[in-house]
Amino acid sequence: MDGMKILDCSLSAIDQLLPLIKSYWRHDNIVGYGPSRLRRQLAEYLSEPTYGCGWLATRSDVAVGYLLCSFVYSFEHGGLMAEIDELFVATPYRRQGVGQALVGRARTELAARGCHYLQMQVADHNGEAQGFYTRLGFKVKAGYRLWLAPLDTRA
Repeated sequence: MDGMKILDCSLSAIDQLLPLIKSYWRHDNIVGYGPSRLRRQLAEYLSEPTYGCGWLATRSDVAVGYLLCSFVYSFEHGGLMAEIDELFVATPYRRQGVGQALVGRARTELAARGCHYLQMQVADHNGEAQGFYTRLGFKVKAGYRLWLAPLDTRA
């Protein structure tokens, strides 16, 4: 894609990330978007390298997509791995290689950091995302379903 760059996310990227996160949450029907809270969370996340890392895709200096990963230590999978917490490409820039470039950059850099696996969660109804990840070589971990239990009730 002409003029595309994949940049490491840093504190200076927060203002570019927030509108993309808002669009992603709206697209995926995620409730609770609050720019002040997310600004604080992004500042914390981007200031602590042990939490994870992220990348911002730009085209002609306009933010068009992002990928945020969180680190997980897994005994089953031999040590450090990463989970894609959020991956989003703005609608006008889809099917132009942006998502593929973000995932490619993540795979390269995460492997260099010692990660053994990259995983993510995809909604059952999101066939488009499932097809995208399948084309990139990801596979469903058969027989497993994600379970969550809240530990903290802070808003």
